[in-house]
Amino acid sequence: MFLAAMSPLSLVKMVSPPRPWNPTAKLDDQTAGNRARDEKHLNNIVRYLEDNERFVIGAAVLYADPKQAEIRRLKNIPNVSEDEHTGLGVLSMDIGATLAIGDGQHRIGAYEKIIRLRTEEGDEVLRRLHRSGQPMIVVIDGNPLNRAQDFADLQVNVKTPSTSMGQSMDRRQAINRTLLEMFKDPDFPIFGADGSADMVEFQKDNPGKLSAKLFSFKTVRYVSGLLLVGNAYRTPTTMDKAVNAKLDGFDAEVSRSELAEFWRSVGELPRFGDVIDGTLKAPELRKATYLSSAGVLYAVAFAVYSAHALGGVPVSDAVRALDAVNFDRTAKEVDISSEDTIFAGNLIDPETGKLQAGRTAWEAAANLLLGVIAKRTQVVEALQLHGVELPS
Repeated sequence: MFLAAMSPLSLVKMVSPPRPWNPTAKLDDQTAGNRARDEKHLNNIVRYLEDNERFVIGAAVLYADPKQAEIRRLKNIPNVSEDEHTGLGVLSMDIGATLAIGDGQHRIGAYEKIIRLRTEEGDEVLRRLHRSGQPMIVVIDGNPLNRAQDFADLQVNVKTPSTSMGQSMDRRQAINRTLLEMFKDPDFPIFGADGSADMVEFQKDNPGKLSAKLFSFKTVRYVSGLLLVGNAYRTPTTMDKAVNAKLDGFDAEVSRSELAEFWRSVGELPRFGDVIDGTLKAPELRKATYLSSAGVLYAVAFAVYSAHALGGVPVSDAVRALDAVNFDRTAKEVDISSEDTIFAGNLIDPETGKLQAGRTAWEAAANLLLGVIAKRTQVVEALQLHGVELPS
């Protein structure tokens, strides 16, 4: 095999159209082990290439038939290793020969789609593609079964980062930049003393029960999104667009102020305040209350959003109204009722005492929390005028 790079505009002309892997096909009809093409994933790559001047695309794995291609090693090149397994060489291919895609069909498909749709002379996206180099690993191997095995091995040996890690590394999105700036601000001790962010877990999506972290970056990010735009968006992508538009738009300062007000006020809730002042450790809070549960935080954020957006309640007042809610875990494990916890029957399974995951659970809990906020801030009628059905 050898590693090279070439213009994406040239690469798309050299590869054969990928076909889905079929293990029952005859050997001569096998391909390089591709999965069925995912058009949504391909279109996401297209948007990424179109929207970002500085883009990064990983190497594609391509296969050449040894009957049609060979690598000729170049010798006696100054400062280049003479080891038989490494060095520089020239790939020679027969006229009309093509490369089979082993891994990277969506990347190459995105290039092909951009080239096909952008025909205007001087198009800036095409100019960027022309200037860029697409890395490729070319393997000379004509056996489709070997190619399929390589594809399987590549998937097994790849470990994707956690959502929290990936999001916290992505500075292109305004929500990520905004939160990372807040983490460094000592005015938000709920994220860590003196701007240390030592209460936020970046490596995992769920801190363990003994973790000193209060919540993951993924949770903080989703809670922040609910606070800014509510729950009308059914996919992470559409919600991200709405949240980023809020933080990049004409009212960005207002949105940032609301976000800051929310997290500052959440840090003042009694149990969180105990962790901040050191009288309670994060594992102890996790054991004693439901407050660090992602579902509860989602419910809090959505309830505050509704009170603020529909009832005109200041964000800080809405959060403080939740002082009246008992977030402590109930000692009961069966026959749990609303007298034991406000979350019985929504976030808490009454028969097992276990926390329930899912949108339906935290939305139902949010409605109950909104009822508490509405009564304490006297906006029941205002919310009802907007069609909000509050609990009796």
